[in-house]
Amino acid sequence: MRQVAGYLISYPDARAIMAKLQIPDKEVDDIMLEHPLNDWLARKKRYNIVCATVGHIYSSYKDAEGVFLITHIRDVRRRKSRNGETLAERDKDKYVKTWLVQEGGADGDSLRWISFPDADEHLLISGVRPERNNFHGRWVDYDLTHDQVLRSMRAKMTMVKWAMEAEARGEAVKRIWPPREDSSHP
Repeated sequence: MRQVAGYLISYPDARAIMAKLQIPDKEVDDIMLEHPLNDWLARKKRYNIVCATVGHIYSSYKDAEGVFLITHIRDVRRRKSRNGETLAERDKDKYVKTWLVQEGGADGDSLRWISFPDADEHLLISGVRPERNNFHGRWVDYDLTHDQVLRSMRAKMTMVKWAMEAEARGEAVKRIWPPREDSSHP
């Protein structure tokens, strides 16, 4: 298990920083902001930061919601982290904070240092450094039958386009994320 620490930024503040740094948000929901941010961090070779999003779905730190810029990671024994080990803010971390304030236009008071165990290893599921992911935009997920999966793979087109074409042919395609608000949108 790992203990992680870094700066928690509200979603609106993270979007303001992204605008200042000219990071396209790809029109994603707040909870998906880690994808365009990690892609940008990797492209800029800022490997001292990895981005995750935390919120009500992340159970280990209920008080946190927003974009979490992880700057400090330590492997710990499970017993030790239950006792509340906290990673202290180091000079390396303060350098990231200074960069966020000076380059990103963040309000230093809005950057909250937090440390907690990544017990379920959800935050670092993609690794301990940002990776280029060529994230293209809104994420859509479908619950397809085995036959539909095979046909969609053979079609060599995006899943959204395949699903739209399948529905146009009268085929039932079950979308599970994001939930449909009305039947006119894929």
